Amino acid sequence: MIEKELLMHVIAYNLVRVLMHQAAICYDVELHRISFKGTMDTLRHFADVVQAAHGKARKQAALLDVMYAIIAQDQIPQRPGRSEPRAKKRRPKNYRLLTRPRKKMRVPPHRNRPKTALS
Repeated sequence: MIEKELLMHVIAYNLVRVLMHQAAICYDVELHRISFKGTMDTLRHFADVVQAAHGKARKQAALLDVMYAIIAQDQIPQRPGRSEPRAKKRRPKNYRLLTRPRKKMRVPPHRNRPKTALS
């Protein structure tokens, strides 16, 4: 069942990419500038309307043309010189490692905390 689900995700991804490609060809837009997320949102909005026009070929074709136009308009802005290198974001914590059982660990006095009158 997992293989079937993965296969369906791949098929859906390829269908969305085909929509993006057709919109890029029809409206003379660079394919890498079209937003995948925007295409997904547009497809979700138009799915019911296109399905309702099942059997009305002219209306369905007109709806698809409008959908392609919206997909082609939703472009990713050009950001020259943008580089996003992969790097670890984990930074060391200010706490010691728990190397003994929790009940045996003694809480160390904090450096910047003033001593209270009760200590």
